[in-house]
Amino acid sequence: MILKVPFYKNTGDENQCMQVAMKCVLKYFLDKDVSLQELDKLTGRKENFWTATPQIVSVLYDFGLDLKFYSKEKLEPFLEGETFIRKHFGVDADKILKFTDLPIVIKSVKKLLSYDLFENKILSIADIQEHLKNGNVPMVLLDHNKIIDKNDYYQGHFVVITGFDKDNIYFHETDQDNTEPNKKVRKEIFEKAFNANGTDNDCVIVYGKRK
Repeated sequence: MILKVPFYKNTGDENQCMQVAMKCVLKYFLDKDVSLQELDKLTGRKENFWTATPQIVSVLYDFGLDLKFYSKEKLEPFLEGETFIRKHFGVDADKILKFTDLPIVIKSVKKLLSYDLFENKILSIADIQEHLKNGNVPMVLLDHNKIIDKNDYYQGHFVVITGFDKDNIYFHETDQDNTEPNKKVRKEIFEKAFNANGTDNDCVIVYGKRK
């Protein structure tokens, strides 16, 4: 099964995969057209920086979406900033810190905690598939290097999952070198990318328009 989630290309500085994912679900559930530039502004992302998952969740909620953020790591430790990042991510910490705007992330975590949209839990592939069957749209953080079978440091990549079959997961691939709607990836490869160091198994489930 594949949900007909709109597909958009990443036309910016190659670091807007989260903003593109936001654009997809805003159009799908609310029929809203929001530019990547506006989503950058709302999430606090500066050019050439990455976006942390907490930066997008409260923004999507403010647009009127019903959603939940799941992760294996609690949010409160991120309020420690660089000290926690280095301890938690190990060999990948330097790269993550280079592309992370910590004051913005900390501000976003505080806001997200006040919204009560977070659960400290890892969703399995079976959980994700069940959400798809119910018409919910999962968005997940992957290590893109695991998807392309490249042995290198963590390369965070956020995607909208659109469907699945017996052996594969489908997602909108917005990487500028490999752009593809409903890209098909073997479940074992997807699982490796989802479980990689750096992702924290971040998964945002969008249920639809908030009532």
